[in-house]
Amino acid sequence: MAATASPFGLRPTNMIGGAPYNGGAIRHYHVKANNSAAIFNGDLVVLSSAGLPAAVASTPLANDLQSTSANGTPGIVGVMVGARYIDDNGVQQFRQFLPANATTSGFTEIKVMVNDDPRQLYKIQGNNSLGTFNSGTGGSGFAGAVGKNGQLDFSTSGSTSTGNSGVSLKIDANGSNLAATETFAVRIIDVVEGTEGDSFPEFIVKFNVGVHAYDNSLGV
Repeated sequence: MAATASPFGLRPTNMIGGAPYNGGAIRHYHVKANNSAAIFNGDLVVLSSAGLPAAVASTPLANDLQSTSANGTPGIVGVMVGARYIDDNGVQQFRQFLPANATTSGFTEIKVMVNDDPRQLYKIQGNNSLGTFNSGTGGSGFAGAVGKNGQLDFSTSGSTSTGNSGVSLKIDANGSNLAATETFAVRIIDVVEGTEGDSFPEFIVKFNVGVHAYDNSLGV
């Protein structure tokens, strides 16, 4: 049971349609300029107009990303799953996250690995319990949460100890913010079995149309 908040960002599970995740939908993005902020495993990644990857710092909106997305880009390219680089001692490193200021630290051949399949499903921890949300249908919000749209919470920083993102699913008191709102970033596909009544339940989610760059016609 998740009695304490321990967010890990978005973690790939299976695909829409049930196909297992095998790590195959990974694209390597070159970091050719200094990154002012770290990029953690489970962070959402966007590209600048120069094609440089960066972590998203606030919840994206579906259907309206041309004017609202981070860094003015048309959507995220996926979720960070690792980094590789040659460190300042000339040693090849494969890491859970990319530290901030990698190039000024002397790192070279820096690449951020991103799961970029828009059909990917992800597991994510909620930042609050479902409480009495829709308790008359399935109990503890289990059935009622499925099919609702939700926002992402970025108030927790990523961890340099675990390398994991601090992003979680935003859950207001008794799940009152979960709704049909079409501009919310993710659709709740399922509640992870056994976590429904936890203080910080886990969910299976998918990005809504307009959040992922591959669903948009506007380029960087």
